[in-house]
Amino acid sequence: MNQPILPYAGTSGWSGTDTSKERAIKADRSGETKLRQNQTMTHVRHQEFRGLTWSELSEMTNWHHGTSSGALSVLNKAGRLVRLKERRNRSSIYVTPEFVNGRAISIPKIKTCKHCGGHL
Repeated sequence: MNQPILPYAGTSGWSGTDTSKERAIKADRSGETKLRQNQTMTHVRHQEFRGLTWSELSEMTNWHHGTSSGALSVLNKAGRLVRLKERRNRSSIYVTPEFVNGRAISIPKIKTCKHCGGHL
């Protein structure tokens, strides 16, 4: 991926606090967001049909829950990953589109973020 996916008013999104917003903008500008998104795609792709949950991604990368969950969600919204309706350890499973294999998927809902105005 050449450019990071920034669906939330030109950012990767934040929780609503000024600190979170500053963190997101800094990561987006520095290339950290792009790196994380590429790493996420690589890890999920390597799992093939098994896919990954946020906690499994966090365990592999030592990322905080919000970082892993955010990367998976943004890539899902962009169509790069698919969130299955199937769950593992009470968490959603993400796969690349070629590994859905006819399983039921969750379609991302399009809403507007109250913090940044971007589509959720």
